[in-house]
Amino acid sequence: MNVGKISGGLSTNTISPKANMMVEARFKTLKEQQRLLKGIENICFAMEITGVQINVNGGLQRGVMSPDALQQQLLDEIAMILDEPLKTEQRGGVSDANVVSAAGVPTLDGFGPYGDGDHTIHERALKSSFELRIKQVTQILSAWSFSTQSQAQQLYSEVV
Repeated sequence: MNVGKISGGLSTNTISPKANMMVEARFKTLKEQQRLLKGIENICFAMEITGVQINVNGGLQRGVMSPDALQQQLLDEIAMILDEPLKTEQRGGVSDANVVSAAGVPTLDGFGPYGDGDHTIHERALKSSFELRIKQVTQILSAWSFSTQSQAQQLYSEVV
């Protein structure tokens, strides 16, 4: 959880009539998501202060992308194509892949280069990993393309 932006106040020597906090939270599991959202609510409404009003608004932009059997099946298929397992990690990210995964579609996210410092001024990527990822994506797409072509040719020959 990160309070990414705080604003408010009129000057350094006055009591502010208004303040805002923008918060981002990431989750690896649905249980963790529910626990953290409940915790935010508990903190915000734990006490009443005369003259103070708290408004919590916004909401979740992305669901949780948790590993499941369909994703594992996809990873197994990719491992057969690459002739090695694809390294994975859970990062609690909030990409569009979370939306697709929440809809029940087997999904992989973050198929880019290896690096660190994501979304910071220190973000960096390992040059050699670009070549590896290009090779892996090419192998995967080629295998699926030829598989599809073969299936299409077989279907065409059955129809003709």
